[in-house]
Amino acid sequence: MAKLFKAAAFLCVALTAGCSSKYEPRETIVDTEEKPTKEMYAPKTELERRAYSEGVSQVLTDMKGKMRARDRFTWDAPQIQCGVKIPGRVVNGMLIPEHEECVQIAPGRWSEEAPTFLPVLGGN
Repeated sequence: MAKLFKAAAFLCVALTAGCSSKYEPRETIVDTEEKPTKEMYAPKTELERRAYSEGVSQVLTDMKGKMRARDRFTWDAPQIQCGVKIPGRVVNGMLIPEHEECVQIAPGRWSEEAPTFLPVLGGN
């Protein structure tokens, strides 16, 4: 009985010692400190302004090419005709009598429609 009492006491002491750590949770998970912000550079001369606008134009033109912005595709469903009479036939030794069935006339396809218009950059 004494061994059981000592084991229980040791377990209680071990549990309370493990729980009494120096960890204190933060009051909030959101940082309340303000971070320093950089001011954005503004072009000072006409040459800088022109270079900036040309750079933006080149980037947008490159993006337009990569995104294939003029291609917009729509799905045209397949054309199907129902009520076509299929003659009777024998398949693998089994008689399939004459019957009506739906037949695909044209397959479905993607078609370009309503292309997105992006104006020519730098034009008037």
